[in-house]
Amino acid sequence: MSANRGRVRRPDNVPTVLLQARVSPDIRDEVSAAAAASGVSLAFYLESLLKRDLAESGRLPIFEIRPQLEELPIDQVA
Repeated sequence: MSANRGRVRRPDNVPTVLLQARVSPDIRDEVSAAAAASGVSLAFYLESLLKRDLAESGRLPIFEIRPQLEELPIDQVA
């Protein structure tokens, strides 16, 4: 059962795995507000976004990797 009354929930016995990420508080607030306005949980909302991208192009978008801003000095031990 969904933790919030009136929200869409997954069917029983559907396998799921944990997916975690850290985002800025502003992004979290925007996603939470959009999920609430859609009447779904945060997890369902994010999964729906990913499924939509997969359906549109057959794969998730690939972003350019940000260059590392700084290298830490590592002494080479022989």
